[in-house]
Amino acid sequence: MQTTPTNPQDIGPGSPPVLTPFPSRNYFMIALYWFAISFLWGGFLSVVLPVLNEPLATPIFGPNNIETARGIMTGLGLIIAMFVQPLAGAISDRSAHPMGRRRPFMIFGTLGIFAALVIIGTAGSWWILLAGYIMLQLLDNIAQGAYQGLMPDVVPEDRRGKASAALAISQLTGTLAGAVIPGILQGVFGKVAGSQIDLVLVGIVFSITLSLTVLFVKEKPYQPTEKISAFTAGINMFKGVSHYPDFVMLMLARFLFLTAPATASLFFKPFLEGTSDPNNPKFGLSFIRPTVQGSTGQLEVNAGISLSIILGIVILTATLAAYPFSVLSEKTGRKRMIFLATAIGFVGGVGLLVPGFMLNSAVDVARGLNGFEVQQNYLDPIRSNALLLVIFFGALIGSSWGAFMSVDWAYATDLIPADEAGRFMGLSNLATAGCQAFGAFVGGFVADSFLGYNGLFVLIGIYYILSACLLTRVRETRGRTRQHVPVAVG
Repeated sequence: MQTTPTNPQDIGPGSPPVLTPFPSRNYFMIALYWFAISFLWGGFLSVVLPVLNEPLATPIFGPNNIETARGIMTGLGLIIAMFVQPLAGAISDRSAHPMGRRRPFMIFGTLGIFAALVIIGTAGSWWILLAGYIMLQLLDNIAQGAYQGLMPDVVPEDRRGKASAALAISQLTGTLAGAVIPGILQGVFGKVAGSQIDLVLVGIVFSITLSLTVLFVKEKPYQPTEKISAFTAGINMFKGVSHYPDFVMLMLARFLFLTAPATASLFFKPFLEGTSDPNNPKFGLSFIRPTVQGSTGQLEVNAGISLSIILGIVILTATLAAYPFSVLSEKTGRKRMIFLATAIGFVGGVGLLVPGFMLNSAVDVARGLNGFEVQQNYLDPIRSNALLLVIFFGALIGSSWGAFMSVDWAYATDLIPADEAGRFMGLSNLATAGCQAFGAFVGGFVADSFLGYNGLFVLIGIYYILSACLLTRVRETRGRTRQHVPVAVG
């Protein structure tokens, strides 16, 4: 059994960090629960929620404001998550539960996730769907807030680069599975039924990963120097954060950086599907050929499978980029690697304008042709080429995202006090969850406005530029004086 240093006084100013053996399997066990979290959110907001939202939102918001309704829903839920996660992390920092500081919160939160998934999957109205989504965000972030503090507790300071890579790979592979599987299920079983089956799979994955994490990552009971109530933890949640300006600036840069790929993934599906209404002047702008439904005679565009393939390739490139960037960050510095990731992401985001322009020009020509089949036969090869460009530029965003994620966690832990890892890493969710809330809320209005998706992709480029500007203000500091909480990995 390997442990971190048990005597905090052994680590002081001018003392080298105590190096401890850390077997490779420990990285896997510590990062495993991230797979479940990422499996849930990998496809929920971009593949599952749009399907469940559309029929329930239409009677309330109208057919032309579906994305606005989804933006409001995701915005409200994610704003709640922004504050729940640091609160849960702060409370867990002072928890004296016999099972340890983190695992009891993970168990409680996961049980609540199961209940929320049932509500979402069986919702008969938009308001019930909204309630289930808010509940899901609440309980997921209780578990996640405590869990994020577990890794800094366990991982020795000299192993953060590899731990960051393990974390990124676990997140990205979970996101890959979560993005691909819902689209396949929707294509095989239908949109709604496929989404419901996916929610069942999410519950199963949470059960397995939670059991393994709780079983193999063993915490020693923590004896806090002071007891703190939930109310006090909430009041003190931001206390002393201003003493760590580099961490604050890094979180602002993280917020802007992650808003870019979050915005792209949230709106890929409606972007690919465009519109199939022949009376609409934008008719034909879908990247997927419209099909005539036999029972109704109406046209339908379903990009579920294509979206899963695209997101799968995007996340695969992200996973492949994670490890080499984490290794390079140990040699060349964290900041330099993040700058490179930002440049790659910028090219990918702005580059998405190109396939849209291609298709738009082709549609102008197709309108002059007679007959639906003639028009579609003309558009099909252009759609294929445009779709390849979407994949290419999306892969650039993906590799940028994976590179950033593999370096960012190590960078953040370099800048925070180790004895308050739960609170500070929970506060980092103000950037992580906040970017999704901001991206969904702003993106919904932009996509439904006259700016459309072209405006959305320009906005993505602006996010990357602003993130890089903020990052110039962050110092790169490693090896600060820290205190370690005794935690064992069995």
